[in-house]
Amino acid sequence: MSANTANTGKTAPGPKSEPAPSSVAAHVQTLQFAWFAGHAVTVISAVFYLLTYVRVFPGAYKFWYKLAFLGALGSFGVLIFQSVKKLGVRPALLLKDDNVHYLVLAAVLFVYSPYVLLTLSTFTLFSTFHVLSYARNFLFPLFNIPETHPLSVHVGNFITANNNNLIALASLLEVYTVAWLFVRVITLRKTSLVPFFVYVVFIKFRFEKLAFTRNAFKSVEVKVESLVNRTGVPAAKNVWIKAKGVFHQIGALSIVNDYTKEKSI
Repeated sequence: MSANTANTGKTAPGPKSEPAPSSVAAHVQTLQFAWFAGHAVTVISAVFYLLTYVRVFPGAYKFWYKLAFLGALGSFGVLIFQSVKKLGVRPALLLKDDNVHYLVLAAVLFVYSPYVLLTLSTFTLFSTFHVLSYARNFLFPLFNIPETHPLSVHVGNFITANNNNLIALASLLEVYTVAWLFVRVITLRKTSLVPFFVYVVFIKFRFEKLAFTRNAFKSVEVKVESLVNRTGVPAAKNVWIKAKGVFHQIGALSIVNDYTKEKSI
């Protein structure tokens, strides 16, 4: 779930390629493997966290939630480490770096831990794709599974066919997440304010940098407007018009990227 994934619509390759290790022992000592391991921890932890909702080791939900974000911190930390190693510490670039945005978000959710399943959704989606991509490109060859093997072909086709759909779904889930965190704030839920504030800043950055996020907001706007119009309540319509105006004004402000200057494709 790196910057490359979000901006180009392609599954990010992860850290810079290193010489192919000749053994499993050598392989696990690479930065690439550390990046993969972080994503794997996120996926596995998210699955176990989800299972707590159906009463499978329910008392461990805090552990799995925090471990999922710990994995995210590790994978994004590797990417940022490589970026800083190559370009140095450049605040202007770091402010615009998607990996930094996700790292900060993961850190806040790790520390304040609202224990909301939606907050894990995007991290889990992207981590799943990264794990599959890494397995196909690095782990399969390590265990002598060629690219022509049905398993490798199936995984590759799945990634290629669903990459843009994944990003669109992740963007929509992020919009729903910030809405749900807002509900937690107005209902005075514990550890709700800081995660909501940070998620608002995060989603603002995503809105500026990613067309998928802007499309997700537009989709939600259309649905809400249709719902409000069906109620036939003038007061509700007036509130919605005012709220929509505020959202549009906030969206027009530029912090990290003026998307209005981007060329249409």
